[in-house]
This record gives sequence, C-alpha cells and structure tokens, in this order.
Amino acid sequence: MRMLTISIAACMFLSSAQFIVACGSGNVFEKAVQRSEAEKAQAALESGDVDSAISTLEEYLKNNPNDSAARSMLANAYLKKSGVDLLKIGSSVSSGTEGKSDWSTVSGVLPSGTAANVDNMKAAVDALKSIPPAQRTDEQNYQLAIAQTTLAITVAKKASGDESGQLTDEKVDQMSDSDAMTIYNALQGSKEASGAMQTPNDGLSKVGSFADKVEQQPGSTPEERLRNFLKSQN
Repeated sequence: MRMLTISIAACMFLSSAQFIVACGSGNVFEKAVQRSEAEKAQAALESGDVDSAISTLEEYLKNNPNDSAARSMLANAYLKKSGVDLLKIGSSVSSGTEGKSDWSTVSGVLPSGTAANVDNMKAAVDALKSIPPAQRTDEQNYQLAIAQTTLAITVAKKASGDESGQLTDEKVDQMSDSDAMTIYNALQGSKEASGAMQTPNDGLSKVGSFADKVEQQPGSTPEERLRNFLKSQN
C-alpha cells in the first residue's frame, strides 16, 4: 500500500502529457529521447551543421518512419547541403528575367551540376515522396515541387559537361536516355506536387508548366520530347 501511494504521488508531479505516458502504457524516457533527437537535428540545421542534421534525422526516422515533419526536415537538409534556397528560387521564378526563358532563369539560381548535388537532390525528393500524397501539407508539396525541378535542372547541368547548364544541341543529343528520363520524370513530379497544393502558387505554376511544354514538343518518346524541349530553351 505504501509503495502504491508513493507511485501515485510521483505521478502527480508530472504534467498532464507526461502523466499519460509515464503512468500509462508508454515510456516517457523513450519518447523524450525521440523528441530530443528531432530537436538536436533542427539545432544542427540552424547552425549550419547539415551533415550532422542529416545523420541524426536518418537515424531518427529508422524508429519513427511516420514522422512527416522529420522527413520534410531531412529533405530541407539535403537541399541546404547543395546550397538550394527555396525562397530565392520561388522569387526568381515569380519575377522572371527579361530575355531569358523560365528554365534559364531558374537554372541561374541553382547549384552546379556535380554528381554530389544530383545525389543530394535525389535524396531530398525521396524523403518527400515517402510522405503519402494525401498527408502532404502545402508546404511539403511546394518543397517537393522545387526539389523535383532542382533535380531536373541539376541533371541537365551535369549533362552539359561543364556543370554550367548551358546545353548546346550537341550536348543534348549526347545526353543518355537515363538522364533524359530522370529529367522528364522529375518535371512530371514537380507538376503533380504543385498541382496538389490547396492554395495555388503563381511561381510554381511556371515550374509546373515545364512538364506541359515538354509534352508539346515533337517526338514519339519522352526522351525525344525532353531533348527537343531543352534545345528550345537555349
């Protein structure tokens, strides 16, 4: 009886949320550790320690696969690792640059086409696509649309040979079918993500239009249409 009294008294010192976990069937210590890991990743991201944030989040998500906020944070970490600024990209797409195509305008504010940047973009896209579409917020769909477009342009920049993104017709023709399909699928994915937003975004409508412009090009295969689109943007 005395032990029961002490146990009840101890529980009374906890907050209501802690009481439910500690005095119910959950484990307050386990949940506290989980929260601290997510907070640790956020702090690392804010301080610029992107690699630490990625490592912490990937480990955290092994035990918390349904945490969509953590997946979004992981995608943001991969984007930051390559120097992608979501706000800067959104602003450049909305305003445009006189005398340049929308593709060239967006390309100008994106990182170079290195293999590492391509891998980072693929990881960011995968993190966001792992969130079920019905559960994605507008912010996450915006993030996914930008990540998909960034992936497409980064692969195109890599195919240019000098990582500049200035694709000559010759370079476009030399592009592998694999790279062409990666770009094609990424642009389609960007359109789908931007179209899934409950509140439309004017800037993203331009990004989403890349997929439509590809389909308007001549060609019997996606790869052919994609190549013709890229040539039209030079």
